[in-house]
Amino acid sequence: MAQALSEEEFQRMQAQLLELRTQNYQLSDGLRKNSQELSSLRQKHGTLEKEFGKAQKALSKSKKAQEVEALLGENEMLQGKLHSQEDDFRLQNTTLMQELSKLCSQIEQLEAENARVKAAPSGSGEEDVQRLRAENSALQKRIATLQEFHEKEVGSRRCQESEANGHGATHREDGAGGSHPLVQTDGQADAKQDGLGACSWEPITDDLQGFQLKLETQTEENRLLRGQIQSLQEQMAKLQEEQSKTAEKLKKKHDSFLQLQGEKEALYNDSRTKIEEIQQKKEEEIKSLTLRNHKLQQDMQAAQQSCAELREQVQSQRQEHERALHGVQEQIQSSRTQELTLLREQNSALTLELQQQHHEKEAMLAQKEDLKAQLEESLRANRRLLEQLQEKEQESERLRQDLDEARKSADKRKAMLDELAMEMLQEKSRHKEALGNLKLQHEKETLSIRAKYEKELRELHEEKNRGEEDLRAQLRDEKARSRELEGHQQTSEELRLQIHSLEGTKGWFERRLKEAEETVEKNQMRHEEDLAKVAREHSANLQVHTDPCGGNGVGGR
Repeated sequence: MAQALSEEEFQRMQAQLLELRTQNYQLSDGLRKNSQELSSLRQKHGTLEKEFGKAQKALSKSKKAQEVEALLGENEMLQGKLHSQEDDFRLQNTTLMQELSKLCSQIEQLEAENARVKAAPSGSGEEDVQRLRAENSALQKRIATLQEFHEKEVGSRRCQESEANGHGATHREDGAGGSHPLVQTDGQADAKQDGLGACSWEPITDDLQGFQLKLETQTEENRLLRGQIQSLQEQMAKLQEEQSKTAEKLKKKHDSFLQLQGEKEALYNDSRTKIEEIQQKKEEEIKSLTLRNHKLQQDMQAAQQSCAELREQVQSQRQEHERALHGVQEQIQSSRTQELTLLREQNSALTLELQQQHHEKEAMLAQKEDLKAQLEESLRANRRLLEQLQEKEQESERLRQDLDEARKSADKRKAMLDELAMEMLQEKSRHKEALGNLKLQHEKETLSIRAKYEKELRELHEEKNRGEEDLRAQLRDEKARSRELEGHQQTSEELRLQIHSLEGTKGWFERRLKEAEETVEKNQMRHEEDLAKVAREHSANLQVHTDPCGGNGVGGR
């Protein structure tokens, strides 16, 4: 019975050994397959990385080419706009210079005409005035003498009439008989006196009438001259009022131009400060993104290293299991007791290893959760960065709108300058008409008006030069702004490209992490299944070993 049992046990042990060998072969085949899969996955990973690098290079080249083309197009557009604006300003300057040259030539012609007028008729007019004044004084003296003489003659005549009246009364008292001859004598005397008076007064009345006509003519001439002087004074007052109004208008326009220039400088400074702040924020965000990417890469490398270590541990454990199985087989062949002890020790070791693997699995799961939390945090940070980038793009659009408004204000200023030029031309035409009307005025008035117009023309020349300098400064500022905007656009586009590349790398890393996690989980599942199978086999072997031992004890008894 003992021999039969021993043979049966030996057959069982051989069957178990065969099963263990078959399992060992299966495990070795599984390890070979896993190693082949790992090598194929590594090759695929290398090829995918190479293709990804090539695709990134191609995308960067294409994006850079598109960006360069877009920037070149924008530069050409801006250069065309600047050339057109420069041509417009040149045309305006040429037209203004031509108009100023025409005005200068007209002023020179008017000055020459005024000089001719002053040289030719001014002396004759003064002589006529002096002659008229002398004639007036002589006529006034003559009129005074004639009035005295007339008064004397009137007094003598009144005396003669009174004497004649006295003689007539005496003759009337002497008698009526001699009345007729007395009356005749009186009549004859009166007739004689009338004849003498008429003879003496005829030339005097003729002279008086001539003098009266001359006086009337001179008074009318003086009245006309006074009316002309009053009209000239009124015209001078009107011209002075118009000049004051134009000066006020020019002051108001100059003040408005200064206000607009101040507003433009303030807007330029604000936009510049905003752009600098945006650049600083973008640089800081880029630095933070680079740091986070480095951290993520380091975490990925650590995870890959941990996965490699786990694979090495699994392989080492499998090798150890194989070695243990070979030792078990040798020990089974040598002695059963040693095999049982060894199996128990191996079982305990395997249980310990299983516990260690469970702990390692829990640690790996914790690491996985940490990595997932880090990935979620990175995703949230990327979302925040995208939101911040959108806000910055909105701010850049606002800045572009501000620049468009500044360009519109510049166009408005240009229109204002054109209106100023038109008003200046109108004022110059008015001044020309005033000069044409004032050619026949007095010498002093022409000189004063000439001085005023020369001052106004100098002021206009100065204002024109100032306006040209201001326009040139505005053109320089606008060119500098356009250059700064081009630089900002380049930086913003580079940042967008970096963000797109980072998003692509992030997606690739996430995919690789998922694949690595899936492979790790699959390997862990396989390893757990293998360990469960080995544990089951060991438990079955222990039961088999314990059963024969119990049978032998019963037989001995």
